[in-house]
Amino acid sequence: MTRQITFISKLLMLLIIAVLLDSCCTVFMPKREKVTINAGNKDSKIFLDKEEIGTGSAKLKVKKDGAHQIVVQTPGYKDTYYCLMPTHRPIAYYPLEVLNCVTVVYAATAIILDNHNPKNLSYDKVTNIPIEDKIVERKKKDKFIDISNIKLNIKDKNKDIILENVAWSRDLDAAMKEADKKQKAGAAKAEMKEFKKSKKKKKGATLKEDNEVKADDIIFTENVYKTLKKSGFVDTVNRVFADNNNTLVLEGEVKKVTFYQILSKKNIASYLRVKLDLVWYIKNTYDEKIDSISTQALSGDFNIYSSYYTYKPKAKSEDETDNLYSKMFADAIDISYLNLHKNPTMAKYIKQENDFTISDPMLSLVAPKNNITDKADASLASVIVKTAQGHGSGFAITQDGYIITNYHVIAGKVIGKPNAVKVITANGDELEGKVVRYNKYRDLALIKVDKKFEKAFKVSNVKSFKNMQDVYTIGAPKSIELGQSVSSGVISNERKNNNNNLLQLGMSVNGGNSGGPVFDSNGTLHGVIESKLIGKNTEGVAFAIPSYMIQEYLNIKY
Repeated sequence: MTRQITFISKLLMLLIIAVLLDSCCTVFMPKREKVTINAGNKDSKIFLDKEEIGTGSAKLKVKKDGAHQIVVQTPGYKDTYYCLMPTHRPIAYYPLEVLNCVTVVYAATAIILDNHNPKNLSYDKVTNIPIEDKIVERKKKDKFIDISNIKLNIKDKNKDIILENVAWSRDLDAAMKEADKKQKAGAAKAEMKEFKKSKKKKKGATLKEDNEVKADDIIFTENVYKTLKKSGFVDTVNRVFADNNNTLVLEGEVKKVTFYQILSKKNIASYLRVKLDLVWYIKNTYDEKIDSISTQALSGDFNIYSSYYTYKPKAKSEDETDNLYSKMFADAIDISYLNLHKNPTMAKYIKQENDFTISDPMLSLVAPKNNITDKADASLASVIVKTAQGHGSGFAITQDGYIITNYHVIAGKVIGKPNAVKVITANGDELEGKVVRYNKYRDLALIKVDKKFEKAFKVSNVKSFKNMQDVYTIGAPKSIELGQSVSSGVISNERKNNNNNLLQLGMSVNGGNSGGPVFDSNGTLHGVIESKLIGKNTEGVAFAIPSYMIQEYLNIKY
């Protein structure tokens, strides 16, 4: 009996030893590891998993449970997103794995468990994080920049939204480029296979799957605006009289999205990066395209999923996961914007302009013999100017068909290519109009139609208005159906700002009034309606280009 008890005791002891030796790495490896994180700037604040851990440099023990999110905030730089990634097996891993072999029964299971336990991967002892994306501050002679919107325009989501798996390496850029090559080669083969398959199909009507993904204005527009404002490119002083001649407008269009899933050994840990193929359109304040710049921008590292196998979000909720994706896209767009300033095309357009004259030679016009001499006759010279994009107003300054309007009324999609125009007269005749010349800096255009006007406004180069003087305008506010509508008001003052003169009017006008005449009860021309204030408690404040400047601005004379 005693021998049986001794035997059983020895057997139990062996089993206990076997269990202890089974999965040795998992049992004996420490849960935390000492690491040092250095930022590239002594003033950088370092955050690990949302907790601030140091300034410039930090030494700490990190839990060995996969990738950790690092955010570095540096004065004068965009936030840097980086992931602390387990990179290698610790030295102790291999002798401990040998011990697993003592228990042959459990060896295979033990090795598998050890292989896929995050405790059994180590981080680099020292991690240096480069701080590269410097905020571009506006210089005194730079133009201001506005952001209109950032669009999403994916033509084929099967080809232009891509996920590539990349094994982490010391040369990650090279690894991602190699992944791109393989993806392109695979896509080309698939496309050829699809082409051959389609050749074999019978001819006839087929339904093509809608693979487009489009959005007119995605949420990152506001993010870029904040960057512009912080760096001085948004004019926060002159909000009413903005310097439109020295303001560029940016519009972005995302054409392709490539996700890189960066994987550690055994796919225990992972993080994401996104590359955006993004076209920036450089426009003026008339929404005319001046040029375009194609860019590729790669975001920083974002710790969104716990591993390649599970795709289990690190975040606690779906909203928080969506927020991480949004931050990743915003990061890539911010980097793309900052890279714009390194582009020679952007450098060419960012410098301020000071010469607002036009190169057209002097144009002599025939002065009207029958001037507008009474406000009741003003409609005889007032017209509607219509384009494919909308309408505005205008008025004849000669009886043989020369008409003044705003440049923004006839501006096209591309700079230097105004829209085709039609002119509707007071009696409803619709005529083909020809843009003779324009001064986009002064927002004026001269149009010619084949018509004899009974009367016309005479453009004087002498200032004749007075403050508080009663004035009128004729135009088509909001709709062409409201053509020849009359509004009345007063001249408040003449304003001079950003190299432009404007009459401030106490008058109710709307978009379709642009280009219409401002005249007094005697029919004397004083201005050209240009704009109005929009917003709460600002109704009834409008602006006009003084008529005494028209001859100079357009280089014309009678």
